[in-house]
Order: sequence, then structure tokens, then C-alpha cells
Amino acid sequence: MKKKVTFSLLGIMLILFTTLVNAKESNQKFTSSYTSIAEKDCLTLDSDDLGSIQECESFYNIKVRVIEGDIRQGITLTYKDKEYSLNFQSTVSPFFSTLASKIEWRHEVDNIDNIKGMIVRLDVNDKSDSFDKKTSFLIVTKITEDNICVIGRILPQNRQNEVARKMLEKSKNMPCL
Repeated sequence: MKKKVTFSLLGIMLILFTTLVNAKESNQKFTSSYTSIAEKDCLTLDSDDLGSIQECESFYNIKVRVIEGDIRQGITLTYKDKEYSLNFQSTVSPFFSTLASKIEWRHEVDNIDNIKGMIVRLDVNDKSDSFDKKTSFLIVTKITEDNICVIGRILPQNRQNEVARKMLEKSKNMPCL
């Protein structure tokens, strides 16, 4: 015996209201843009046996340099004529490290002037003498009018990128590492 399914006008309105609320909540206030920090896309400014300095693609009015020395990579940003060394050796790990090939910049939708920060992947050797076991962190860096600093390092996990993005959205009063 088949049951007849009927919807009342109130039930249909409730479904439509719930759908609209969920759609509004899923609209994000922030979005991402990406720039490359791959060696092939950067200009080498200085290089020797100990390391190199490369100037990479800027984002909006923030200059990006990748610094490599002693098999460790880091980033220095220049914003409003002030340099900010993100110093991953002290904020993330002192062990050997390698940056991934891009930076994710989080900013307000349709307003690139309101940059919240950046997210970059850093692969870190688990021991100073080991090259075969790595941990892939997402490094979360907030950008304010007065400061740029690392506020978090996200360990590998399900939805790692979403965790990093949510951290940035709530970063205003978070302390620097």
C-alpha cells in the first residue's frame, strides 16, 4: 500500500526559508587569491653556496621574498615600506623545511583592500638529520595595518585548509607565535 505524501503551504514555506537561510550562511565574506612562489616564477636576487633570496609575485601592495639558507626556507613580506620576516625556524620548526609553490591570500569578497592574511604550506623534516619523513603544515599569517605575523601552524588533518581559513577569519585578536 503506497502512502500519499502531501505538503502543506506552511511546510513548503518552512523548506524554502531553511534553504534561503542555509544559502545565506554559506555565502562567504572572504575569498582566496593565489600567487606563485615556485622558483621558476621568481627572480633570484642573490645566490651562493649557503642559500638564496628570490623575489616572487607580489599580491596587491605586498612584496614577497623567499629566503633559503641551510636547507630551510622562509618568507619575508614587505608592506608599507616595512619588512616582516616570518621566521619559520622559530615559529614552526628549526628542522629542514621546504615551501610549497603558492601562497593563498585571504581577503574580503570584492574588496582586495581588506586582506586578512595568507596561508602557505611548509613541509618540515621531522628530525634535523632525516630527509625521508616530513610533516606538511599550513602556516597561517595574519596581516593588519600595523603588523604581519604567524599566528598558527595547522597539522595535517581532514579539512586542513578550512581550519586554516577559519583561523584567519578570527585572527584579529590572536597573538603572534
